Amino acid sequence: MTFLRSQRPRIGLRSLGKHTQHWRRRTYIVLGIETSCDDTSVCLYDRYSPSEPPKLISSLTSSLDNKEFKGIVPTRALNHHQLHLAPLVCQLLRPPNAPQITPDLICVTRGPGMRGSLSVGVEFAKGLSLAWGTPMVGVHHMLAHLLTPRLLTNGSAPRFPFLSLLVSGGHTMLVLSTSLLDHRILANTIDIAMGDAIDKSARELGLNGNMNGPELEKLVQRYEESVAAGENKALSKEEMAEVGIKVKLPMRPKPGRPQTAAFSFSSFVTMVKRGVAKKGGLTALSETEVQIIAKQIQDAIFDHAVDRITYTLSTVPREVVAGIQDFVCSGGVGSNLLLRKKLIDAFPNRAMNLHFPPPDLCTDNGRMIAWTGIEMWETAGLHSSYDIMPTAEWSLENILGEVDGWVREDRTAQNVRPADIAA
Repeated sequence: MTFLRSQRPRIGLRSLGKHTQHWRRRTYIVLGIETSCDDTSVCLYDRYSPSEPPKLISSLTSSLDNKEFKGIVPTRALNHHQLHLAPLVCQLLRPPNAPQITPDLICVTRGPGMRGSLSVGVEFAKGLSLAWGTPMVGVHHMLAHLLTPRLLTNGSAPRFPFLSLLVSGGHTMLVLSTSLLDHRILANTIDIAMGDAIDKSARELGLNGNMNGPELEKLVQRYEESVAAGENKALSKEEMAEVGIKVKLPMRPKPGRPQTAAFSFSSFVTMVKRGVAKKGGLTALSETEVQIIAKQIQDAIFDHAVDRITYTLSTVPREVVAGIQDFVCSGGVGSNLLLRKKLIDAFPNRAMNLHFPPPDLCTDNGRMIAWTGIEMWETAGLHSSYDIMPTAEWSLENILGEVDGWVREDRTAQNVRPADIAA
């Protein structure tokens, strides 16, 4: 059982006297730090009003170029964070021709992610917290993706309970959230994530950029534009299978085989690899054929996701999802326009309000970390102690109980159980 230590944080809000303010007052400056993978991202927010979304002061991101290495190399990512994090924060805190800014709350990604990358952000945040006497919140990365739409509405929408499809290069999960700290994973991937499958499929088609998902989407858009302009003929799925490759959705129901509430994306990469090889290799394909295969695989991946969501929700007891009116799609792949359209089409009766963050808030960013820290600080009264460690694996279903180092302001009890916080 993990217990939370009662400890009064030191916080200096410059607009108020240090001896008169209360730690729960909501006028303060927030520093957000994200280093879970290969993007170093930081931001400053002004929490100027409890009834309005925080005002963005500045946001900076440095992305590692992985083209040459055909993927993320953990040691390169770690070095990238070590090289760029301090200068980026310095830029935020020392704006030209303006006084230096000292944040009142530091929010940093604690996990999940690559341990080396996480450690750079966590240790840097600890140092700042200690130097400034400023409280720090260690944030769950996937919780931040899940809460991103609430940043834009000051927490008013989506309202708990709500559903989320979290789709990125490392995760694909359907989540039911009933409160800030209470989440249930309804379906997870049994192999690789959606974003990973898209990236690897794109590489099989000759794309080798730093962001292969958006590049694949552009490839498909070029084909669709050529069809709309009459340059290429519109093809049925059957005709595409003849010109392109044969694609089928995994985990479809079969007699005698029970269905599973889960996702599976690894087979899509295999389909592309085998299909291209069967046609004589990538060099034997025309530009149009490559575009058609890109369209086939992108359509199929998203169709599979919608199919699995539909099936999973059909297995959940009606009383569990009764009254849910909000559905979030967030994470790097969440910016894809086709995925958004397919999700909208999946709820044709408008019973669900769908929430899609702006593209710049779908990818890993410090802004979502800052907002999640604000929610943890204001709603749950939580911050983190100096002995927290980066957590590479951290379940969304057990945010408080799986890791230690949580501190809660509570004058009535010396020790507070996580269950007391979640209630």
